[in-house]
Amino acid sequence: MNTAISKRARSVRPDTPQGKPVLRVLPILGPSRKLPSYRLLDGEALSAVRVTEISAGGSVPDLKVENTLDERVYLMDGQELVGAKQNRILNTDVLIPARSTVTIPVSCVEAHRWRYVSDHFTSGKSASYAVRARKQSRVHESLRVSQRHDAHQDAVWRDVDSSMRSSGTTSPTAAMHDAYVQREKDLLEFRDSMRIPDKAVGLAVFRGRRFLGLDLFDRHVTLVKFWQNLLDSYAIDWLFAVEVEDEVDAPGTTDERKLVTMILERAATGRWEKFASPGEGDDYRLDDKEYTGSSLVWRDRAAIHLQLFPRIGPGGRATD
Repeated sequence: MNTAISKRARSVRPDTPQGKPVLRVLPILGPSRKLPSYRLLDGEALSAVRVTEISAGGSVPDLKVENTLDERVYLMDGQELVGAKQNRILNTDVLIPARSTVTIPVSCVEAHRWRYVSDHFTSGKSASYAVRARKQSRVHESLRVSQRHDAHQDAVWRDVDSSMRSSGTTSPTAAMHDAYVQREKDLLEFRDSMRIPDKAVGLAVFRGRRFLGLDLFDRHVTLVKFWQNLLDSYAIDWLFAVEVEDEVDAPGTTDERKLVTMILERAATGRWEKFASPGEGDDYRLDDKEYTGSSLVWRDRAAIHLQLFPRIGPGGRATD
């Protein structure tokens, strides 16, 4: 059990579900922390933080982040970085120290491009739910074996391909980003039906009676930044799926809240393995047979981001 993770998981509560049986979202309410101070990759930070290939030739599993700010910068696990020689996603949460340059572990989500379209990256969407959940399990195993944040690139490409089939989209370069562009109108309609409460610091998502996953941050403003992208990361896999499950009836509100509370308590009391982070803080991974989880913990005092998913098998289905 990690004290910072335990305290955070027990300091929050699930709010009233929103949405329809096909996809239901429970905002998670709780207090916001002020420390550690950090910026996100938007606004003024975009001109002061450069994300580039590590060299002119590039390296698929690595990117370079140069932070010229006097503040830390937080990048979220699964966050998409668009541009340069090919689009990537982060393999883990990273807190970039002030005035520093850090090499970050990434995976390609654009299989058929290896040429420059820009000299640096900009912040994009988030990897889809299934890509994030499967990647998290593989990264945990890689950390155990080699202390590396390796998501197994071939497997990521297969996951992206599966997600694009589910969303009914295509791309000449097999770019995950194109799926979001092509479905933007439908995704916007879904996002507009959701409301983010003032005290929300996270969200949990259900498809019918099935829990799909949750993200919990240390503060409201971070959730606000990623809220739409996280909603899209679930919607892109499920709203347009050709196969319709036999049972998508939503459980009662009380049942959903109880399940989220139970899962958070499981995280609070669970066994967490500690690994080195590419930036500031420590990378914790949940050792659990039913759930996969990760959390970036700063100085054993703050869980900046906690994410939990059921372990899933082929087709994005939860394992039994």
